[in-house]
Amino acid sequence: MKNKILIYLSLISLIIIFYLTLPNGRAKVVVCDVGQGDAILATYKNIQLLVDVGPDNKKVLRCLENHLPFWDKTVEVVILTHGDSDHVGGLNDLLRSYKVNKFFSNGLLDKEVEQNIYSQKVSQNDIVSVGLFDFEVMSPELNLENTKDNENSVVGVLKIDSPVSGQVWSMFMSGDVDKETEQKLVWRGVLDQDYGIPKNGVDVLKVSHHGSNTGTTDEILETLKPKVAVISVGRNNRFGHPTEDILKKLKDKKIEIKRTDIDGEIIFEL
Repeated sequence: MKNKILIYLSLISLIIIFYLTLPNGRAKVVVCDVGQGDAILATYKNIQLLVDVGPDNKKVLRCLENHLPFWDKTVEVVILTHGDSDHVGGLNDLLRSYKVNKFFSNGLLDKEVEQNIYSQKVSQNDIVSVGLFDFEVMSPELNLENTKDNENSVVGVLKIDSPVSGQVWSMFMSGDVDKETEQKLVWRGVLDQDYGIPKNGVDVLKVSHHGSNTGTTDEILETLKPKVAVISVGRNNRFGHPTEDILKKLKDKKIEIKRTDIDGEIIFEL
């Protein structure tokens, strides 16, 4: 009798878990709390797009487990912005736990990484699309001027047609790009409306390089006009990120600030 009760309770638990993990009909963008690194998940029903995978600390897996149905072990698209360990370090854990259909990168990843993923190179004007998600690449240019990782981060705007409101939601993702590259994008008109930036600005800006002074110029803030700035950063990190200068700049422009070191996972439901 006890065994039957236990089996019955186990079945009930599985049914409850199944229904609790069913997608709720809304798209989500999650800035994962991976410590000092980047991992941003866009998910709708059983379709996912993941930008970067964080450092080698298994926290990207925790994020995926929190937001994917437990039976969904496939990530349709992964975009790796550049090869720094705080952006690609979680790759082995990801590959052990999930199947990834397509990888995209700037084409400058280490050979050891490429041997595992065989990424497709993307550059300015490319669009990576899957399900509701369009990632429009703004940088790097097709012919790279240098081979420095940060400067050649894959930079782009993620656009999502909200299944609830029908409105287009947008998030500018900047990797670890530097000030000079940001300014070039502005001065050369790459961020003009014709290239995919909404006329009234983007909803969210993923602040470059964890809030370091190396990025986030006045020019890019004035061009993008973000309503919210998110900073993916580790608690009490040794780099002093985010800097007071960047925080003051965002506050002065009345941009709402969200930080993973304070807020944990940052979730936008659309």
